[in-house]
Amino acid sequence: MSRIGRLLVAVAVLPHEAAHAAVARLFGLDAEVEVLPAWAGRGRPLGRFDARVPESTPAFVVRAVALAPLAYVGVAAVLDAVLPGGSDLRVLAVAPLAYWAALSNGDLAVAADPEGVRERGRFLVADRGWSGPTADALTVLTTGAVAGLLLA
Repeated sequence: MSRIGRLLVAVAVLPHEAAHAAVARLFGLDAEVEVLPAWAGRGRPLGRFDARVPESTPAFVVRAVALAPLAYVGVAAVLDAVLPGGSDLRVLAVAPLAYWAALSNGDLAVAADPEGVRERGRFLVADRGWSGPTADALTVLTTGAVAGLLLA
């Protein structure tokens, strides 16, 4: 991929992955973020977050890291509070905030199986098939929440 293409992908995915990494670091985990990682599974992720997870890590920490991108809905709420009602910035903020807040299949699979994460020692679990449709439905809800906050 060209350098410009990689840069555009990085701008698109790094805020989402950075949310995972920030919460992981908050709980003392060494976070790694990669743009356009090598991948042997189905599809190809644009970005990947990972960290070593000791078996002693509480389940709530694994779930907090997995669900961290939902914080961008909070960013939308803050922007709603500080931006004037007719601001064009509100409209411009909807797409990136909704995209960064959307949870992936992997995010949901990790949140649903913290024990598997601790056993593997990494933020990677097997997709059982339900996470894709669930992620799609939650993306619609997340986008609706962000748009509702900024456009209402």
